[in-house]
Amino acid sequence: MIGRLLCILFAALLFVSGCSNPERERHEILNILSTRANALNSRDVSKYISVVSPHYSDKDKNFLQLKASLEKNFKDFEQLTYVAGTASITVNGNSAETVSSYRMKVRVRGKEMTLNGTEHLRLVKEPEGWKIIAGI
Repeated sequence: MIGRLLCILFAALLFVSGCSNPERERHEILNILSTRANALNSRDVSKYISVVSPHYSDKDKNFLQLKASLEKNFKDFEQLTYVAGTASITVNGNSAETVSSYRMKVRVRGKEMTLNGTEHLRLVKEPEGWKIIAGI
């Protein structure tokens, strides 16, 4: 009886510790960043929007305005190449921040521009998983 109780307690502890595994959270966030990078490189608005929270708000732009902006820019860009550096990720409960360098090359009307910078993204954990809520 005590052995069975200890097994159940041990299993419960493994389950609880697995639910708040910081490495798993970081891995999920890296997947979001990778999906976003792939969406940028393929100029796929639907894929990009899939990693953005419907509650997105940053720089006076909400979710619908961000989507409209992406649709316009992706149509205007003849080519887009986005490469991000290794992200620094800080998880604090159901919110997270990432910081990474990036290089983006775009070609518009035959003219190529290169943008280098540092990106700060804020994410929130929603019922469907991690989503970008600000910083784009």
